[in-house]
Amino acid sequence: MTFAAPLFLLAVLAGAIPVVLHMINRQKVKDLPFPTLIFLRLSVEKTRRRRRIQDVLLMLLRLAVLVLLALGLARPALTSLSSLFAGGATSAVAIVLDNSASMGVIDQDSRRFDTALRACEQILGELRDGDLVGLFIPCGPALPEQDKLDRTREKATQILSQVKVTYEKANLGVKLLEARSLLAKSNAPNKQIYLISDMQSLSFDALKKLDESPSGDAKPGPEAGSGGSEKEQGLDIPIIVVDVHRAPKPNAAVQNVALETTVPVAGLPVKAGVEVFNASSVAVSRVVELYLDGNKEAVSPELKIEPGSRATHEFTFRFERGGLHKGEVRLAGEDGSKLDDRRWFSMEVDQGIPVAVVKPQRHEISYLEDSFYLEQALTPARNGGWALRITPLTAGDLLSEPLQNYRVLYLVNLPALSGDAAERVRGFLEDGGSVVWIAGDRVDPDAYNQMNQAADGRLLPAPLAAVRSPEAGSGVDSWSISYLEKQHPALRQLVEPASLYQSVLVYKHVRIDAGAQSDAMVLARLSDGEPLLVQRGVGRGKSLFWGTSVHVNWTNLPLKNLFLPLLARLTFYLSGAEQVRYEGLAGVPITVRFEKESQPLGVELQPPTGETIRLQTKEEGGEQEFRYPETHEIGIYLLRVLDARKPMQVAYAVNVDPDEANPQKIERDEFRQRLGKTPVIYAENPDDLTSTFKLLREGQSLWGAFLTCVLIALFFETLLSNLMTPKQDEDQAIKQLPPYMRRKRRSATAIESPAAG
Repeated sequence: MTFAAPLFLLAVLAGAIPVVLHMINRQKVKDLPFPTLIFLRLSVEKTRRRRRIQDVLLMLLRLAVLVLLALGLARPALTSLSSLFAGGATSAVAIVLDNSASMGVIDQDSRRFDTALRACEQILGELRDGDLVGLFIPCGPALPEQDKLDRTREKATQILSQVKVTYEKANLGVKLLEARSLLAKSNAPNKQIYLISDMQSLSFDALKKLDESPSGDAKPGPEAGSGGSEKEQGLDIPIIVVDVHRAPKPNAAVQNVALETTVPVAGLPVKAGVEVFNASSVAVSRVVELYLDGNKEAVSPELKIEPGSRATHEFTFRFERGGLHKGEVRLAGEDGSKLDDRRWFSMEVDQGIPVAVVKPQRHEISYLEDSFYLEQALTPARNGGWALRITPLTAGDLLSEPLQNYRVLYLVNLPALSGDAAERVRGFLEDGGSVVWIAGDRVDPDAYNQMNQAADGRLLPAPLAAVRSPEAGSGVDSWSISYLEKQHPALRQLVEPASLYQSVLVYKHVRIDAGAQSDAMVLARLSDGEPLLVQRGVGRGKSLFWGTSVHVNWTNLPLKNLFLPLLARLTFYLSGAEQVRYEGLAGVPITVRFEKESQPLGVELQPPTGETIRLQTKEEGGEQEFRYPETHEIGIYLLRVLDARKPMQVAYAVNVDPDEANPQKIERDEFRQRLGKTPVIYAENPDDLTSTFKLLREGQSLWGAFLTCVLIALFFETLLSNLMTPKQDEDQAIKQLPPYMRRKRRSATAIESPAAG
């Protein structure tokens, strides 16, 4: 405790006055006995003892009034916190400035981040020459001098001019622990941490994982359990919270865009499901706009969203041309924050993927060929606007055709391949190609197994068994497909409704011994449980076996609606063109793994800002990994792999973290509890920190508390004084005495009154 006017403490000596007066009043006078008053002696002595006790209490109350008044005039203040500028000593100040996306919300007609910047300027303005200051910025590009203590305010001001509000999520708990650790190593007598933030609850997840001491006290951070005193750990360094979350403007945020299409092909419909979240406490109405390749494509009707709830809208559109397309969903009109009103996505369609369909021989009547329905399904568009480029081959072409020009081989009802042809197909698989073996009347299971054994089991996904058809008299003339692997990328959109595949009938099929190959995956089964479609990885490629034909002689599948999407999606998956959503959040590094290469791969990266950056992959766990951490802007990051065996292009959509729209704040008591023994002060007004600076200099004033005590003491002093007047019952007893005794009683009272104390 300190005193702003310590000279008033001399007034405490006035407390001796009631004591002196009390001692004077206690001087004993000479007794003058009156025999006629002997009957009242007992009552008078009892009253005298009671009045002595009351008189002592009255003296103590009057003494307390004078002492408390003197202490209050000395302006006492609590100084359990280290003073910011006390005694001219050097101060070390760490400023943790929140620049996450939620700081872009308009709050009381100003961005929260602008209010935070003004608070930073006030703090820097209060520092004196020689004081240490450090800025801790949780989001955005790392600046050279941030997260360090420096003796010049100019550097801190320079850093402050470069800090911008970002699209990222802040981990303020980590920054607080870093700032405390740095200040704990400083020799400055006075240390403080300023936290300037909207106190969003999710920003302090790092403080949730606190170890509990045996006594139940929280010990924040890893350094808390490392031993040493609280001072050495920095637990005594106070945290001054400048909360800029006050009365935000109603805000809505685009939180998700889900794309759905049967196959990513130009001209086919694409559905985009948009989810909008109302982060405010009042109902809002918003309109959503869809942009494709920079052009406005569609506008939603007005969406009315209740407080804290979500609304959805579905756009349906078509890409008119192939290639890579960039899409964006925006909220139209005024909103509390522009940072969470946009969400990006990408889709690549119509790639002209080279696929070879290998059949036993060409037939004069095309519909009699085993591959007729397959070729029709893979080339439904005759005008060339299709994503697949189909090349028909015969079995003899396998010996001369450059197979590396294709991504997928469909081997339709072929006899077992000769040694050279089988070796070429094996090399195609191991180099990353995909092969689909399709059964038929020319497929001899024993010959196929021998072919596979000669290739060290590197051709088929699993050994084959006999050809099976319904037995006569069994009452079964076919089997239906009863199971599709719903987790498989090519099949997961085909499992609903189940009638789509359950209506497919199979009259004849080649049995597949999938159990004999531990790494084989069954993708489809018949109604009796027999595997129909099996997949296994071979080298860098994939080998699949379809147990029935793709003609109407063994199954009715070519006549069903399932046929085209099944073949198209399977082909896109096997070629590597299946739509894998490359998405990430601002501030989170882009990480893409590539198949094992003999040397680092060259990657061209084009961020949303437009410049081109040339980088290389690094080997990680036997694979090539590309990692790019500077994802501070939202938009489409385009990656081009230049010198791989299979050059590729990846569009990576980076968006703001949807959690940044969550308005939930961390409660003050919870924040203090997570910090354990660390003192915490909340600034009263983020726009004007004058009162906070005064509190840190002078401490918490106790003048109000002392004044309250003075008033309470005066109340009891008055009450006790009134209680010391003669009792009414004693007056009544005197009135009942004879007249001559009442006169003598009054005379005796007049004589004894000086000694009554």
